[in-house]
Amino acid sequence: MDLLPTYQQKAISVMRIFRWDLQLHFFWGFVLTLLGVYWLPLYGAGVVVTLIKEALDLWSKGSWSWDDVWCGLAGSGAAFGFLYSQNCT
Repeated sequence: MDLLPTYQQKAISVMRIFRWDLQLHFFWGFVLTLLGVYWLPLYGAGVVVTLIKEALDLWSKGSWSWDDVWCGLAGSGAAFGFLYSQNCT
């Protein structure tokens, strides 16, 4: 039984849904919110940076990507959930 082809196929399926740029928005939302443990204003940085980035995209490219916004907010939400579960907030 070789699991490698199964894992490769599942990874391809996930990458079709959760593209690299969406993973980046999730990552930055998550990391910036986690850094709020060290400096209090960073608790809101994940949300603020996501919204500012999309506003700049709207201004420069003329398009607003709701996928980017939702992934950034999901990353911040996941970080808040993690911090709350660890009693860090």
